[in-house]
Amino acid sequence: MSKRVVITGMGAISPVGNDVETFWDNLSNGRSGLADITRFDTADTRNSLGGEVKDWDPPPGWAEHSRAVQYALAATKQAIEDAGVTGGPRAGCCLATNFGGTEMGEAFFRSLAGEGEKRVGDFEGFSFSRATDLAAQEFDLAGPQASISLSCASGVAALGFAIDQIRLGRADAMVAGGYDELALFSYAGLCALRAVTPDTIRPYDKRRKGTIFSEGAGVVVLESLESAEARCAAIHAEVLGHAMNNDAFHMTAPDKEGHGIKAVMASALHDAGIRSDEIDHINAHGTGTPYNDRIETACIKHVFGHRASEIPVVSVKSEMGHTMGAAGTLEVICAVKTIQSQLLPPTINLEEPDPECDLDYVPGTPRPYGVQTVLSNSYGIGGTNAAIVLRKA
Repeated sequence: MSKRVVITGMGAISPVGNDVETFWDNLSNGRSGLADITRFDTADTRNSLGGEVKDWDPPPGWAEHSRAVQYALAATKQAIEDAGVTGGPRAGCCLATNFGGTEMGEAFFRSLAGEGEKRVGDFEGFSFSRATDLAAQEFDLAGPQASISLSCASGVAALGFAIDQIRLGRADAMVAGGYDELALFSYAGLCALRAVTPDTIRPYDKRRKGTIFSEGAGVVVLESLESAEARCAAIHAEVLGHAMNNDAFHMTAPDKEGHGIKAVMASALHDAGIRSDEIDHINAHGTGTPYNDRIETACIKHVFGHRASEIPVVSVKSEMGHTMGAAGTLEVICAVKTIQSQLLPPTINLEEPDPECDLDYVPGTPRPYGVQTVLSNSYGIGGTNAAIVLRKA
């Protein structure tokens, strides 16, 4: 019999706050963290808006790393301190990212073109596994280790890997989550894909034209229930189940019928051992792109049937933007806080309803609500889909 898995620690670095409580206070009150990007010139891009981490001062000894890695290490430190776990061979790590330390990669390749000093460290800092390696060293995480990059499903995919290690008895605790930084190279590419809106992010609104990208890190400590109880640890929530699949459809375009999205939600419910009518709330992917919001709405209707209109569906990307590799884990942290506070954060900028997006998206203002069980969804360019089910501890 597989082990039960719980969340005992959480850490957040984001455009709306650099700790979990500030992050939640701003999200739950509908405060936007988006502003003009200051870190690079956006003159030739589709939009100047982004979600930068604010008031960031890297801890001593971390300044040599990319900001992406700094965010990942800081969120990991918060989560470990919150959980009160120690490292060792029964504690592992899985961190995920879309772009790794892109800014340091940019600096290295610019130096090859004669722009600036050539530093080997810049190339090393571009590594997609650097945050995981450093976290393992910094916090003595000597158990199972992995680095994942599955586009915008990365954060939940990392949690899925970690959950399975605990269920299979290969670890007692796993640090897991996602991270990314805003950098010109990655931002220009996302603009070229026309994923970026020319105005602002408006999930499920009739005027939506795309998303706004952001940066940050979300990390949680996952632990077997047996281990957490033996330590008398405070438990934030229980993970009932998760699932991941791929549309196998196109390199960038979503499957307009949403076959993979329907299947991943159904699979997560099956893995959790619950019926669809036990879900009280959905923390949606909700990117504000024309296709994503329409397809996700249709898939929720397919999976939940007549109950779909009764389930509050929220996109907190409307406040913090799309934090790429960090998005799924930050949204899981938001889901946990929703359960703990019995308060739904709002979807902001939803002012003109779209007839094709006609669910209850909690527009504009937070709402007190009885929440026991939450489904959180993440989908990525390339067709990877991930979902996770959480329940009140």
